[in-house]
Amino acid sequence: MTESLARSVQCALCDSTYTPVFEPEEDATGYGISCSSCSRRIHITTADSVRAALRTVLSVEGEALALAIETYLADCFCGQRFAHDSGQRCESCLRKIRKESEQSETRKRNEFKCIWDIPKMKEALEGRLFEFILDQMDSEQLNLNQLVELYESGQIDPGTYMEKLEELRFRESRQVAVIKTWAMLAGPEMAFRAVDENGITERYGSRILVSIAMGLEMGYGLSVLNTLTKEEKNLDGPIRKEISIFLRKIGNGF
Repeated sequence: MTESLARSVQCALCDSTYTPVFEPEEDATGYGISCSSCSRRIHITTADSVRAALRTVLSVEGEALALAIETYLADCFCGQRFAHDSGQRCESCLRKIRKESEQSETRKRNEFKCIWDIPKMKEALEGRLFEFILDQMDSEQLNLNQLVELYESGQIDPGTYMEKLEELRFRESRQVAVIKTWAMLAGPEMAFRAVDENGITERYGSRILVSIAMGLEMGYGLSVLNTLTKEEKNLDGPIRKEISIFLRKIGNGF
């Protein structure tokens, strides 16, 4: 990931010059990356768990983050890689190609395929992601209950409470992104076992089990409902009760 992204590219089809998009525009929810060969396009959202995990664990932003994303994307159905320069084809030309290949693309979109290269990410990042999770367990940063206690006891004012609450939400969203991404790499056979053996379930509670199930859905297309239903029998105490309540809620369409 030491290379750089071209800021100006000449289209190989129409000879026009265009600027590749490698991050969302301001206030946008995401951006598209096209295959370097065919017309298939994937959308990377600002809330994408892997994008957030790469940004957190690798400490990268902007172009470096885009390069990391490009590095760990799985190949397209056609066997070629996704690239921010779309294989040196401008968006105008790609729209024409997509229109012509719409029927075959509809068929492919109905087939599940994780957009991330799981084996490549597993080799390079699984250990670093799990280390981040363990480090967060040892962190002395405030949790929600502690923050509420400080506010209710008058030790912090409303303004400080709201500021700390926003920091907490941001921190936990990054943690959840890392957990989902790690679970995707660990796989369905190891993820739940690993958090149980390392005492992570006790630290985070039932929410980490839900995050793991979401990560497995992201990587393998496994239903969150089915995954947690199978895992429920291995649980006991309050965590099993919380998961049972969660399953009833999502089973009823919540």
